[in-house]
Amino acid sequence: MIAMFDSGLGGLSIWRAVHTALPAWPITYLADQAYCPYGGRSKAEIIERSLKIGHYLHQQGASLLVVACNTATTAAVAALRQQLPIPIVGVEPAIKPAAAASRTGRIAVLATAATLASERVQSLLDKHAGEVEVLRRPGLGWVEQVEAGELDSPLTRRRVAEVVRPLLQENIDHIALGCTHYPFLSPLIRELTGDSIALYDPAEAIARRVDSLLQLHGSDSIGDHCYRFITTADDPQAMAAMLPLLIGHGYAVESLNLE
Repeated sequence: MIAMFDSGLGGLSIWRAVHTALPAWPITYLADQAYCPYGGRSKAEIIERSLKIGHYLHQQGASLLVVACNTATTAAVAALRQQLPIPIVGVEPAIKPAAAASRTGRIAVLATAATLASERVQSLLDKHAGEVEVLRRPGLGWVEQVEAGELDSPLTRRRVAEVVRPLLQENIDHIALGCTHYPFLSPLIRELTGDSIALYDPAEAIARRVDSLLQLHGSDSIGDHCYRFITTADDPQAMAAMLPLLIGHGYAVESLNLE
């Protein structure tokens, strides 16, 4: 079983890509909505929460764990790899390919404030940005809009425009999406940028990495097509109502108390 978790529903953008690439594999997705968003929480709290979730999913039979959250990856992926005996895949902004492909020498990274301020992002900039100038911009309120299912509301459009429209004057040619919630707002971003600015969504690269690790470790799907969805929120029906909008199909959602 492939397991993945996020603070909320954003990691479903990773779920879509993994499901498309590996349709025979059962997938368990856990949304830690009781603690969403992670962006405003301390690193210690994110590590503690991620380890609790990671151990739970391992006990449920996970062959591989995807940390489908940029903030949790930057804070906790090292601790998870130390404690869990299974392959772990994290997500991070696609700074390397965006910088390598830039012709103007200026790119942007959109992510939560916590991710943008992390040591991991600074390390990616030091390693891969080179002479390329990277503009770091938080998508203020974007996570909350996706969690609410407001992918195209006037408020969401305004919040996306407040971040993206000023970038159009900055001579950037690539935008790396550094939060798994943000791909659900790609249509609004694209309306503003047109085709002149490339958008980097890491989901397909994550799916390829998951596939290669499963092959490397000799893991085989049992082929039961079982998809479990779990939330730590009190009302699982709220998440269930969002699944058709975000992944195109409805599923039952379980509620889990991890306190």
